[in-house]
Amino acid sequence: MVKVSVITVVWNGAAELEKTLSNLTALECSAAELELVVIDGGSTDGTREVMERFGDRIAYGVSEPDGGLYDAMNKGIRAATGDYLWFVNAGDTVRERDALTRIFGGGVPAGADIYYGETLVTDEAGRPLGLRKKPLPRGGLTWRSLERGMVVCHQSFLVRRAIAPLYDTERYRLAADIEWVIECLKRAQSVVDVGFVVSCFAPGGVSTRRRRASLRERWRIMRRHYGLFRTIRAHLGFACSALWDKLLRRPAFRPWRPESNGAERSSPTR
Repeated sequence: MVKVSVITVVWNGAAELEKTLSNLTALECSAAELELVVIDGGSTDGTREVMERFGDRIAYGVSEPDGGLYDAMNKGIRAATGDYLWFVNAGDTVRERDALTRIFGGGVPAGADIYYGETLVTDEAGRPLGLRKKPLPRGGLTWRSLERGMVVCHQSFLVRRAIAPLYDTERYRLAADIEWVIECLKRAQSVVDVGFVVSCFAPGGVSTRRRRASLRERWRIMRRHYGLFRTIRAHLGFACSALWDKLLRRPAFRPWRPESNGAERSSPTR
């Protein structure tokens, strides 16, 4: 049976961790073994007590100061023993209870290096707002897809542990997830779109709060992978798209039909 290590990173987020762990421990796991890894940055708000309540379900848990979000995520990678890594951080949830069965139970091609799907944005109460603004690439996800920005979320991105690098905490503090996804995709031989909404999250992370610094890091990452000309062209596209969204008052999210859950989409593979 495939083993999936779900890594949850938290810091002073007791309520968010409770929500996420309640969701994860309710997943149907007939087609995959679930390993829960919880990395807490030394919280003082009751997060440790939440970890203790779920102690019998957590395979590895630690609560200690760390060097920030991506340092904590690296701790999770080092602690994980599963075939696949899946980052579902505090406050995130898996949309469908049978998501793992749909992925590893024969519904999509088996043995891929990466599985990915859509991400639903919710408000703090969990009410759906819509799908993320950037759609998944129609022809399938590749490392060049990130030239258009962060088109896939780590909450909806499962990668084979054998090909997953550590996050580059030396160079990037706010946008290391973009670099990590690009590197995973460069190393992958097969990438599968599962064809449904995998996870939910509420916006408002560190990169959102420190947007300008995050954008500078994204520029450096894209220039490293795509070159100066393509990076300039991509950022001009970002600026034009943002301007048109503002002028035309386009909604911040793409429409979502809960009855379909995106299942009508095909599942391109690479």
